[in-house]
Amino acid sequence: MTAFERIVDKLHQGGSKVRTHGRNRVQATCPAHDDRNPSLSVTAIEGQALVHCHAGCQTVDVLAALGLDLKDLFDEPSGARYQYTDRGGNVLRTVTRTPDKTFKQAGQTKGPAPLYRLPKVVAAVEEGATVYLVEGEKDVLAIESVGAVATTGPMGATNFHKVDVTPLNGAHVVAVVDDDAAGLRWAEAVREALDGNAATLTFRKAKVGKDAADHVAAGCTLEQLELQPVIEVAPPARRARITWASQIDPEPVEWVWREGDAGRIPSGSLSVAAGHEGTGKSTFGVHLTAQVSNGTLPGCFYGQPRTVFYVAIEDSWKFTLAPRLLAAGADMGKVGRFDVINIEDEELTLSLPHDNALLEREIGLHNCGLVVIDPLMSVIGETIDTHRERDVRTALDPLAKLADRTGAVIFGIAHFNKSNNTDVASLITGSGAFKNAPRSIFGFACDDADENGGRVMSQVKNSLGRVDDLPSLAYAIEPALIKTKKGLAETGKFVFRGVSERSVADVLRDSRGAPMSTDDVEERNEVDAWLTDYLKADSGSAPAAVVLKAARAAGFSEDATKKSRRRIKAATVRLGYGKGASYTWRLPMGASMGAMDARVRTPDSMAPMEAPMETEQATLVPKCRLCGRPLLAPKSQQRGICERCCIGPNKENSA
Repeated sequence: MTAFERIVDKLHQGGSKVRTHGRNRVQATCPAHDDRNPSLSVTAIEGQALVHCHAGCQTVDVLAALGLDLKDLFDEPSGARYQYTDRGGNVLRTVTRTPDKTFKQAGQTKGPAPLYRLPKVVAAVEEGATVYLVEGEKDVLAIESVGAVATTGPMGATNFHKVDVTPLNGAHVVAVVDDDAAGLRWAEAVREALDGNAATLTFRKAKVGKDAADHVAAGCTLEQLELQPVIEVAPPARRARITWASQIDPEPVEWVWREGDAGRIPSGSLSVAAGHEGTGKSTFGVHLTAQVSNGTLPGCFYGQPRTVFYVAIEDSWKFTLAPRLLAAGADMGKVGRFDVINIEDEELTLSLPHDNALLEREIGLHNCGLVVIDPLMSVIGETIDTHRERDVRTALDPLAKLADRTGAVIFGIAHFNKSNNTDVASLITGSGAFKNAPRSIFGFACDDADENGGRVMSQVKNSLGRVDDLPSLAYAIEPALIKTKKGLAETGKFVFRGVSERSVADVLRDSRGAPMSTDDVEERNEVDAWLTDYLKADSGSAPAAVVLKAARAAGFSEDATKKSRRRIKAATVRLGYGKGASYTWRLPMGASMGAMDARVRTPDSMAPMEAPMETEQATLVPKCRLCGRPLLAPKSQQRGICERCCIGPNKENSA
């Protein structure tokens, strides 16, 4: 006699009303309480019976009312035996369950454990049928009793990680989670093992009772299993995703800052401005802010004013940033001071990548086109070693992806370190990630060679565009007065001055005395000799503009000529004031000798001269046919007229 038959027989003997529903299920009045309408369900499954009272009577009380105990729930008084087989049906492991719910394992208990009912599982996966994954063998048998395929692993919920789940790869799996803490842990193990491997994975729970067996015992269908919300919202495990190149539509780069046909800052990117303290890199950040907020920056935002977030760690808003923004003409209603506050409204420092979600949400809410972070180093999370590239990448890579998703430019301000390197990107303080992660990098420097106190900006990285032929730009920080409620405030305004012949690398090399090549030395000597002779031929001084024009005609760049002026110690004398001022270069006293005295002589020219100097000068160096000055430059000798006469008052005579 089976357990099901035994219990049904006892119900009849006790006078309960029994209604049959198919071959393996009955509905009866419960003997454990005064029951007028049948509220007791008894279901036959393989090797045992399931008992459920819809009025809430405990199974042990129902059995006691029939003169039975827990062992009578099993076909065999000793309990149940569950056999685990391989795909061919060969028994690998046997699990014995006693009526008091103790389990014993026998057979192959070492290594990965097989799935219960493996041959049925394999067949269901091949057919594309749903496989129900449950915590215990009794749950499997309960689901099988209603016509579905189910499986589990041996040794309980805490050992699922030891189960070989590869037969479920590509399967449509419904995991039925027990309603307890162990069940949630089991569900996490299932998700970890199957998410990304199973074709579909859904988590459900019993509508009635604790587990799948209780659900079936109560007469519920599998369609009535309820979603398990805790598991549905759990974060997904890591998995691979392949996107074929043929599925990706190429797009042109959109440039937030474009000069003609050359782009400098792409949209949706991380960009960095770096330089020594006082070079004006932060003021450039303010300049960009003003341009973007007004929609006046040449590029994709032109004519479309955008919101700007400004994260300032070092500068005061009321004393520094607000005056600079006003001087730059920013739309103050579109510039937002970005702060992070805690639950007590205390201001905190933005911390990346911890606060990435906060930043991204606000960018989207406010249509932000630019985020300036000054300085970038100060918002890197405190647990990150800023001198280790791998550590810094954990902050900058997610930041770059954030920029890409939102289309905003993240513009970070950075400082130079104290090394003697002249490579701008390598001078950025911190790990190499600060130069490798950004799409564009700009260097800033004060040019001591410029008597007007000029400054230079060079772009040294432009991953999505040109960089070799992008000109360096000269700029100045002009003084400005801003009206405030408490009076005038002094500040500075960033102003571009056009293209610069010198780069930031040139400025750094000059300031640090970097070694020169042999070719550089020869070129320096040549221009020094030319400039000295030119000034001496003009009584030791000449207008700077005239000298520079003559130098260009002689084949020397303006930059090389200005460097030469410093080396030969020629002074710059200012004549006049304001826009009408002019500059004259003048040799030091005692240096105004004959033109040939300053000539750079080769070893051959150092041999004893057999003729007086005057004879050599008259013979070797022709003179200008208009003014009589020595013609030192080859081009001047060819035309017979000096550079001064070509561009000065006598030019009309030469015609």
